Amino acid sequence: MSLPWLEEHMNALHERLQAGRLGHAPLIQGPEGVGKRELARWLAERILCLQPSGREPCGQCRSCELMASGTHPDFFAVDIPEDRQSIPVDAIRGLIEKMQLTPSVGAARVGMFVDADAMNRNAANALLKTLEEPAPGAWLVLCSDQPANLPATIRSRCQKVALRPPPFESAGQWLAGECGDVGEHNRRAALVLAGGAPLAARWMLKHGEFERGLAILETLVEPAADRRSGKLLDEWQQDAAGTWQWLARWLVLMMNRVRGVGSADLPMAARLPTDLPPGHVARLWEQALEGRRAAGSGSVRQDLSLGKWLLEWETLMESRSRR
Repeated sequence: MSLPWLEEHMNALHERLQAGRLGHAPLIQGPEGVGKRELARWLAERILCLQPSGREPCGQCRSCELMASGTHPDFFAVDIPEDRQSIPVDAIRGLIEKMQLTPSVGAARVGMFVDADAMNRNAANALLKTLEEPAPGAWLVLCSDQPANLPATIRSRCQKVALRPPPFESAGQWLAGECGDVGEHNRRAALVLAGGAPLAARWMLKHGEFERGLAILETLVEPAADRRSGKLLDEWQQDAAGTWQWLARWLVLMMNRVRGVGSADLPMAARLPTDLPPGHVARLWEQALEGRRAAGSGSVRQDLSLGKWLLEWETLMESRSRR
């Protein structure tokens, strides 16, 4: 999958690598859906390639073959284990041991953090020494949606690569090529809702998430909606983090409309009420953000948290209808 907005970053990283100026721990950061992990994967392949063809990995050497098959002995991807809510310290200790071994192919080893900000405190502390004293030929490539959640001691030892969404029209052209079976109106709406991040918009459209978001909006604004049903809570908590994210998105649009900052690409936003107390809406938005964070940690019962939020929203809507 070609991501043309990454070309500039790939060129810059290649030049630094060629000149020996690329730090041993690049931190690729930016909003969700702009291609951080794709760029990190390309960089890992480029570092490990035995016969790079200019900027690109050759795709033919032993290293590239192993990367393509997912069996490269010198590439280590670190992610949140299926049975955990964060990256534990044991995963970092295991990575450090592997990174200290002699490379099996070529002269480099690469550890790639899919979600670096998901490290718990002990894991981050364990990684710190490796960042301070890297083994020869060892690279750590970190990806982060929320770099502020990383300890300052980690961030200060990394070389930051900041990604941003591409220009809206360029992103729209790319999305049209990826989701040509979706109407232009819905493509543009998804791109706006994704904050201009093309991959996030593509995921929305390809996985039914766009329709789910519209259904959540319908529940919020439809006067006849049953917002107190157990069935609704069951549906919402199946993907609690996603539900909270949609609630936050719609509330942001609501606050924007109150300020007169509407979007012509989102006619569905015209259904959002503009006569609710701004302070109350802002508080519900903050609760949605906190709910999303808590959903990621697994520390809160989502049925209770979502139920409480819905009750407050219902009370607000009832008071509006009585005016």
